[in-house]
Order: sequence, then C-alpha cells, then structure tokens
Amino acid sequence: MTASQTNFSQLKDFLAYLATIKGDLSNITAPPFLLSPTSATEIPASWASRHDLFLQPAQEANAAQRALLILKNFLCSLQHQLHQTFANDGPRKPINAVLGELFIGEFSGADGSSTRMISEQVSHHPPVTASALYNPENEMSSTGYAAQETSFHAATGCVRVQQTGHAIVRDEKHGESHLRTLPSMTIKGLLTGHPHPELEGVCYISSSSGYLSTVEFTGKTWAGGARNSVRAELKSVRDGGKVFEVTGQWSGRLAIRDCATDTLIDEFDVAEVPTSEIRVPPLETQSPWESQRAWQGVAGGIREGDMRRVSAEKKEIEEAQREIRSAQEMAHVEWPTVFFHAAAESREFEVLARAIPDPAVRDLARDRTAGAWAFVGVEAAEALISEGVYHRSLEPTGQILHGASS
Repeated sequence: MTASQTNFSQLKDFLAYLATIKGDLSNITAPPFLLSPTSATEIPASWASRHDLFLQPAQEANAAQRALLILKNFLCSLQHQLHQTFANDGPRKPINAVLGELFIGEFSGADGSSTRMISEQVSHHPPVTASALYNPENEMSSTGYAAQETSFHAATGCVRVQQTGHAIVRDEKHGESHLRTLPSMTIKGLLTGHPHPELEGVCYISSSSGYLSTVEFTGKTWAGGARNSVRAELKSVRDGGKVFEVTGQWSGRLAIRDCATDTLIDEFDVAEVPTSEIRVPPLETQSPWESQRAWQGVAGGIREGDMRRVSAEKKEIEEAQREIRSAQEMAHVEWPTVFFHAAAESREFEVLARAIPDPAVRDLARDRTAGAWAFVGVEAAEALISEGVYHRSLEPTGQILHGASS
C-alpha cells in the first residue's frame, strides 16, 4: 500500500471519527499527515500579504476609491489565507495554537516603510486569534480577532469552518475606519478524494466615509456555477446608489465596473497582484512563545515527512498545556494576555455596524469570542517587542523560562 493510499484510508477513518462528535471540532487533533507546518497564528498575516495594496488607501484622494481599495485588498488576500489550509496535495490543517502563542513579523513596502504584524492566541476555549497590523509612516493599520468553530457534515462529507469576529482597518490620514466582517469556509470533496475549499455566505465592509460593500461568495453546485465565485457591490449609504461592482473568482480573475458609467475600469488576475513575504526574527532570537520557534520540531517533522517526530513533538507541548490549564483552574487565575485585552464592548464596531443590514452580523457575539479584544496600542506593543520577554515564568512545554528569549 502506498503512502497516499494509507493517508486516504486514515483520512476516511478520521472523518468517520468526526461524525461521532457533537459541537465544535476546532481543537480536535488532526492526523499528522493532514497538518500544515504553520500555526493558526500566522493566518492573519494574509491581510497584508499584498502589502503595497494594503497601503494604497493612504495615497488616494477620493473616498469612494479608498473604499474600493479596501475591498480589493480584502478579495486579493483570500487566496493567500486559504493557502494556509489548502496545499497542492490536499487540505492542510494549521497547527492549533496554544494559549499565549505569538507570531510577530514585518512587511516591507515599496516606499521603504514597514508594517508590523502581531498575532496572539488570546483564548483556547473557544480558540480565538487576535491580530494587529500597523504602518506608522503611511498611517494605515488593521486590528481584529476571529474565533473558529469547525463542524463536519457526514451527509455531504464537508468540513465547515465558521468564523466569528471582525477587523477594523484605519486610515488615519483621511480619518476613516472600515469594518470588515469574515467569511466562512467549507472543504468539499473529502469523501471522493478530490477536496477543494469554497468560501460561502455574505461579508460586509462598512466605511465611516459612507460606503458599504456587500460581498457574496458562491461556488460550483449541481446546478452549475464556478468554484470560488464572488460578487461584490459597493454602495453609498446615503442614497443607496451602486458605485462599483466586482465579479469573478477570488482565486482567479476579477473585474471591476464603474456603475455610474457602466464601464469596466479594471480587470486582473489575483495571482498578478504583487505579494510580500513577512520577515520574522531568526529562530534563535525568538521567544519560546513565538510560533515558529514553539513549533519548530513539529514543522520540521511535517516537512521531512517524519510523522513519528510530529506526533512526539506535538504530544509534549499538548500535554504540558493541559497541565498548565489545570494548574490555572485550581489556582483560579486567568492567563495573562500580552498585546490584547478583553473589553466589554467596542463603540467603534457598534457605530460602523449600523450600516450593515443583517442584525446577526451587527452583534459582537462576545460569548463566541471570549470578549471584544482590543489592541494595547503601537507604543505599548513596540515597548513589549523591544523587551522581547512575553511570558516570564514558563515555556509552552511547561519548562521554567530562564533569561529573556534565548
């Protein structure tokens, strides 16, 4: 029996196991061959992966065009985000982040500026990742958080990942904020051996400048259609007039029309939009709590195809984490987050969400995200990064942490 046949057999057994479980599957440990060598904390970097596009609103004079650029960056970021969970040889589940895990890096802009990226696992039950991106030179930033709820539907053989949360993109040069909600994902075709991802549902981008983008995802069905299809309308909130329309595939070609003149103003392949790689410190200088150092043994085993090493490395961290959680519960103490804190409300979210027609989307749903997570701010974050010691007493493996990040 070949390795691929063995893996497919194990996948079928794993799906049969999932079918017996009720509720959220996000923290279920997947078979080693299904794992990605990256942590879930690395996914938010996708939002600035088209880095120059991420910064473009700061240089645009027209408010409607700025709202369109925010929408364009959102759509162009999806392919990179999905690549974290779907490789050429099939689905890859990101490694479940441990509570307190951090991912910190930087993007470089064509103008010489840099964008800091910070991601932190702020909750384990439910799993919630908070993130912040900021570029002081261009006065562009984005902060947000997402909880994931994963379910398996035995009748269709699909795995569905429901995201709860939001991000707010801020353009300080123009005094604007843009609230962005999150899509859900379904992995189809698992039982037939031809898995593929689809985004589904409706997302919104509500801009303080008075524009609302409605983004509808559809896919290929028995009745027709194309995979990864998307249709977005950008309207004026004041008069309801449609300003721009975007159609196509978020993984392929997209076309943008000016609705006032009914003219095609842009058509492009998402793959042609320049991408930027995020830079992270060398492993030896990272804190033991930073993702790539924390999971280096697991990631190495995945890349080498050494599944025994993957299982052993994961087991050491996961067992230590269970012991840490148990000790916390016995002592009645909460885990101290570093770059984000749980707030009771978000006034900015509430104001921007008023333009969204769906009442369910206007709800912060704090019970599903363990709070409304707020960023500590650029100055405080830079001071913490400069010090480089984030959880002073322990490593993720439960060992006592000595010194700083060495």
